[in-house]
Amino acid sequence: MGCQFLARHSPLQTFNMNRTPIENPYLSSAATRDEAGQTNLSGLVRTGQIIAFALLQGVLFITAIFAYLTFVSGGNGEHGAAAGNAAMPENDGDWVFLLIGIVACFAGCFASFVVNRLMKQMAIRQFVASGSEVAVPVAETVTITPEISQLLAASQTQTIIGLAIVEGAAVINVVLMMLDENMLHLVMVAFCLVAMAVQFPTLRKKMDLIEFAARASRDRI
Repeated sequence: MGCQFLARHSPLQTFNMNRTPIENPYLSSAATRDEAGQTNLSGLVRTGQIIAFALLQGVLFITAIFAYLTFVSGGNGEHGAAAGNAAMPENDGDWVFLLIGIVACFAGCFASFVVNRLMKQMAIRQFVASGSEVAVPVAETVTITPEISQLLAASQTQTIIGLAIVEGAAVINVVLMMLDENMLHLVMVAFCLVAMAVQFPTLRKKMDLIEFAARASRDRI
């Protein structure tokens, strides 16, 4: 009897009964809803901005660490520099890694924008096929219908993929910089960062996307 009484009235059981589940404010649906409980465009854009900022921050963080290590390892003395020059001939190997980095940078940026364009066209075609109608011009308080939500989800996916491709090109240049101790790779990293910044999601971009898809749907009808 005493054990049953303690089990029923234990502080741990009372705590578990009164505890509310903890949700990640960036991943839960509540993060994209307003006070009335409706999904708002600003919340959806904010989630995409957090992801994009994390990717940008990752590139900056890795670049700073590897640049520092490259700078430190490059000043280890004349003996280390002479050994490095002996291991890699000046005329044959000095520009190989740099050329690889340049190709990776421009190929990554080009592939990123191509993928973005193709996925955007696919998302717009799906929206047009749904026959959904949206009042234009689109305001920030636009009602997020299932069709618009699907369009924005596809847009966020294309942004993440595009940023990841450019991020890969930047990381390649960072690694090559560490290998050949050539700070010129930072120019390619900076170019990749600019390409990532251009793709950064904003509220205006999403509103323009919805408006463009709405006009395309209206013209088709």
